[in-house]
Amino acid sequence: MIKKILLAGLLALSAVACGGNDCDDAADKLEECGATGGAEADGDGECSGVAECAAKCVNDASCDEIKNSSEDYSSCMTACIGAD
Repeated sequence: MIKKILLAGLLALSAVACGGNDCDDAADKLEECGATGGAEADGDGECSGVAECAAKCVNDASCDEIKNSSEDYSSCMTACIGAD
């Protein structure tokens, strides 16, 4: 269940294109960590709500935390999805 929630958060985040903000930084970090979620940015989204919250989780986590779905990272992403 947690993996599905995290994947949904990553897909929501990577489907949003944000001009030079937390979402862009998070998308870059996910790419560097090899955890892009498989979605491409569409250029029409906004960096707000769940996407912005998830971006902050990604930006605050290490690649190891992201790849291993650490407890802190998972909790952060779950809180973002639950806040929608």
